[in-house]
Amino acid sequence: MRQKTTLACVLLLAALTGFTRPSLAQVGGPTEAKRPRIALVLSGGGARGLAHIGVLRTLQDLRVPVDMVVGTSMGAVVGGAYASGKSIEELESFVRSADWDAILSDRAPRQQLSFRRREDDRLLASRIDFGLNTKGILLPPAAAANSALEFTLDSLAQGNGSERSIRNLPLPFRAVATDLVNGRMVTLSDTPLFLTMRASMAVPGLFSPVRVNGRMVVDGGLVRNLGVDVAREMGADIIIAVNVGSPLLDEQEILSALSVTDQMVKILTTQNVERSLSEMKSSDVLITPEMTGIGLIDFNRREEVMMQGSQASMAAKSALLPLALSATDYAEHERLRRATAMAASVDDALPLGKLTILGTNFTNPQALAAETGLQLGQKISRAQIDQGSAALQGRGDFDRIDTQVVDVDGRRDVNLTVSEAAWSRSRLRLGFEVESDFDSTNVYALTLLHTLSWINSWGAELRTLARIGTTQQLDMGFHQPLGAGSAWYVEPQFTYQGIKTYMPLFGSNLHATKRWSGVLLGRRLGNWGDVQLGVGEQTADLKVNFPPGFEDTAAGLNRRVTETTQDARFRIDTLDAPAFPGRGYLFDLHTQRLTSGEDSGEMPYELKAMAAFQLGTWAGHLYGEYAQASTHGSAADALGGFLRLSGSAPRGLQSQEPNVSSQALVRWVMAKQFGQMPLGLGGALRAGFSLESGSSASGGKGLGGADWKKAASIFASVDTRLGPFYLALGSTQGGASTVYFFLGPVW
Repeated sequence: MRQKTTLACVLLLAALTGFTRPSLAQVGGPTEAKRPRIALVLSGGGARGLAHIGVLRTLQDLRVPVDMVVGTSMGAVVGGAYASGKSIEELESFVRSADWDAILSDRAPRQQLSFRRREDDRLLASRIDFGLNTKGILLPPAAAANSALEFTLDSLAQGNGSERSIRNLPLPFRAVATDLVNGRMVTLSDTPLFLTMRASMAVPGLFSPVRVNGRMVVDGGLVRNLGVDVAREMGADIIIAVNVGSPLLDEQEILSALSVTDQMVKILTTQNVERSLSEMKSSDVLITPEMTGIGLIDFNRREEVMMQGSQASMAAKSALLPLALSATDYAEHERLRRATAMAASVDDALPLGKLTILGTNFTNPQALAAETGLQLGQKISRAQIDQGSAALQGRGDFDRIDTQVVDVDGRRDVNLTVSEAAWSRSRLRLGFEVESDFDSTNVYALTLLHTLSWINSWGAELRTLARIGTTQQLDMGFHQPLGAGSAWYVEPQFTYQGIKTYMPLFGSNLHATKRWSGVLLGRRLGNWGDVQLGVGEQTADLKVNFPPGFEDTAAGLNRRVTETTQDARFRIDTLDAPAFPGRGYLFDLHTQRLTSGEDSGEMPYELKAMAAFQLGTWAGHLYGEYAQASTHGSAADALGGFLRLSGSAPRGLQSQEPNVSSQALVRWVMAKQFGQMPLGLGGALRAGFSLESGSSASGGKGLGGADWKKAASIFASVDTRLGPFYLALGSTQGGASTVYFFLGPVW
């Protein structure tokens, strides 16, 4: 009787529990039900962590199931994506298509920047930025920009529970991070997938820390680079551990303070990995890809790294095959792992029910909401939400932006939590500009660009540019939007420019100054351009110090002209880089109507246009400009110098024709990338050439029949944090060749 009662209870319990959904590890036929629970433990290692994808490819080929995943740093990125349902093919495609140089860059991708931040690049291409406040100088929290990494991780997690807790992923998943305050291990188990990936990969000094549940956390490799114990606590019977950590440096490799710091971090990581390895059982499987000479940031060797992961796991084939499932059982296992991802792959647009901006202190949530371009009631997709978040990130005001999307009752609610960058509200950019032909031309300048943002709730901004050196310049502009987040703005401006130059033809010195003050009415065109109309007053002084005997000539040239101006300007800037663009366009048309006493009607103008392109490792651009000056003025940027008729002296043509009224320049530049500066020190190393042609006319004459000079150059360039550096040899047809040393923008 007791046996029958027990059997009835068991059957009743089975019937009741049959209505609950089992975990993935419990689903399957008899073979899968009896098998051990397998955990995949993936270590951190930067670019070396891409070997995890090769391991996953082999596990799939051998039909070895994975029931749970534990990841650290890059292991958390790959493991989290796999646990969320990404296919191996999707992971491989992600790795191959990701712009790793941009992700590891010390600035956000330029395509994401607002138009004003792109304008900062045109004014000063340096990337030496500081924050200023009453306490002194503030530094950015990391060597690399956070936004590029975060948008990349967001795209990887998108549609696969990026906002859901990782507890709800198809595979149980844990990520390891380090509490930056007390140094203890933090196991991330209930955070959103995107935040989990980002926190575990917050490499100290490279990416800024992340606040999770009130704790400031960084990369987990400092305390547990191989989370064997975490997997055991999750109930793993068998562990497949993949260790891709970097080996210690040899004595001859420790040559600098930087290498000493690198070795210290590797010692900490190696020691905690050794402890983890000592916890492994004889039934566990250890895979250690051989990646000699591959460093943490060698993402350009991604194909080799993934292959190394595949080869290392195939070397462990004999230990892995006993864990394999039948083709039918493995297909069912993969179907359940992929089901959520496949269901979420369709990004249906839903009406925006509510948009909430959280975390603001000095910024205005109403203005930020307008900046996103998302409107209540409008049908929006996840891609449009990402675009709105990118628009906010491109302002330069935030360290990071967390996005939460909740679909309920046929509508889509969006919560954006911003982390304001304390250093960015009052920021100073420092740059140097140097130009020399190792002869008579030596031009230099120290340039400071200061921006004070969010002066009021509508987002007013004061920008000041000061240039001290061969050229003196002071520009100030107060940019006031006409409403919170409005694309329309007014901008009172003051500009001063002064230049001294030697004119070898007459053996004299020329000193020219120009001052302009006025107000502009403008409208932003997304983040790619703007239009402006303005009125103001301009005063120009020209003084030439001729040698004795040329007093009459000097009297005819020395003068002061005061004019009222009516300005119109249209600008487009979609270039992808401030130093050496490889994609995008630049267009700048500026015209003025000048009135001086009874003399009116002159409309000098200047047009600049560029199209950049990329062919593999080659990048280049086509550039053209035309300037028409007033009868008593000179064209704005004189010809001569590197890439402006290379081989000629800077402003060489104006030295021969001091009253240039019109000029034109065209050039074609190509350069091949052959290397990369160390992380945090700069960008690409290139070698290339230019072909140039230009002409000018004076005395109000046009360019018809003018002599077009031809020039060419070959150069090596480095994209440094101070701006592009060039060492070039240029030659103008019929003239001498010149060697140039050049630091600073050239377009």
